[in-house]
Amino acid sequence: MTYSQYLRLKQLLSLQQPLTPRDDREIHDGERLFIVVHQASETLLSQALTDLRHIEAGLCDSACSDHRANRAARVVETLESHLVLLRNSLKPEHFQLFRDRFGTASGLQSKQFHELFEITHRLAQRRAAGGVESGGIELAERELVRLRAATRSWRYTHLKLVEHMLGDLEGTGETSGVDYLRRRIDEAAAESAVGDDGGTTEPPGC
Repeated sequence: MTYSQYLRLKQLLSLQQPLTPRDDREIHDGERLFIVVHQASETLLSQALTDLRHIEAGLCDSACSDHRANRAARVVETLESHLVLLRNSLKPEHFQLFRDRFGTASGLQSKQFHELFEITHRLAQRRAAGGVESGGIELAERELVRLRAATRSWRYTHLKLVEHMLGDLEGTGETSGVDYLRRRIDEAAAESAVGDDGGTTEPPGC
């Protein structure tokens, strides 16, 4: 087996198919970067969820849980760097020229990202409930804090990216764009507020 065969590179590298015609090279290649970043993010996210599902299912001892949570947090931190790459490498005016081509498709539709936020919240609830003795998990607080901080930071960086790309324009699916995302962050913070005593909240908007 070769390197290419093992990674199925032929199939993998055939999946980047911009909707912008090839003869509009500048916009076509900008859209290709947009697709590459999102595909890579979904792939890495699947790894983070593999680790977090393993923890949540109770298949780990303490050392295993800490290792997997740490790895998941590092993956999410890497995902944030993908957003920074887009902001620094894709011109907003180019994004506007291909944005309408993908219709109502939106990153908000990512089932994996929704699961990431949900499972992180559930792990925090179970950790706060008292660990193994009360049906919780064997997961160190420091690892959970890092994981939650990484997901919150990703949300904020995503908001900044959308601000950069859209400004005051409507969001995909006729949402209010930046204001819509900001409200979702605030709502998520309120829903995920949990501490050791069940009453400690995260900073507003995080």
